[in-house]
Amino acid sequence: MRRGTPAAEWYERGLALESADPGAAAIAYERALAGQPGLADAHNNLGRVLHETGRLVAAESHYRLAICADERVALYWFNLGVVIEDEARVSEAIAAYERALAIDPGFVDAHFNLARLLELVGRLAGNELLLRRAVRHLTTYKRLAVG
Repeated sequence: MRRGTPAAEWYERGLALESADPGAAAIAYERALAGQPGLADAHNNLGRVLHETGRLVAAESHYRLAICADERVALYWFNLGVVIEDEARVSEAIAAYERALAIDPGFVDAHFNLARLLELVGRLAGNELLLRRAVRHLTTYKRLAVG
């Protein structure tokens, strides 16, 4: 009896193919997930490939599956925030970025994206509190980005 290719090997193939052939990388990640449906990194990476090719709904689904597999990874929440923001669901994106920062307070890009959205919403609503929060996150972003 022959054994199939292990999920970890398909995952590694996906990593190797991402920059050169995103379509083949997506197939490799799908094969990894067929063998190990709870492989959070494969869901996240497949979500990123789908996101980059404009398949936002499918990308969001895979980011959420990554979070279901391991909700303690800030990157999964951040990527979810980015795709939700791209879908113009600003308040949900803010919540996802906040969750990423609750897990990893030093997540530089999450501070930047959150500051940008808080400023946007704060200006539109004339909400001084949101604007102050935006400034705090932008200050933290600058401090972390330089250091």
